[in-house]
Amino acid sequence: MSITVQKTIPAARMRQFNEMVDRWLQEGPIKLATNATLTAMDNAEIPKAEQAAIIEDRDIIMKHNMRLGLISEVFAPAIEKAVRSARSGTEAQDEVARLIVTAIGLRQDDDSEVITFNFLTQSEADAFDALV
Repeated sequence: MSITVQKTIPAARMRQFNEMVDRWLQEGPIKLATNATLTAMDNAEIPKAEQAAIIEDRDIIMKHNMRLGLISEVFAPAIEKAVRSARSGTEAQDEVARLIVTAIGLRQDDDSEVITFNFLTQSEADAFDALV
């Protein structure tokens, strides 16, 4: 059984995050790495359509990982307090990581994002809900 708790990342923060991600993927080291990857794929004679799919998949994975970083930035302190009230050591660390990695986000019409966390105990869910 799991207990769900939903929290919202405000629209302004999500817009800021999305602008940062787009900028990050288009500039600096990522652009250089992309160019090097494309050159390597050209040299390996990988078809252009396949190259585009590979780069698109990579961008999706990078955006997802950065989104996990945002969820962690916004909610990890409260998750850690809630979980550490009932667990300790590696069990607590593993549960904090599980909660962040399995969080489900749904973008809203106003650009905010509703994040759903699935806690294993009611006491941890209640503690988190009270902290955020």
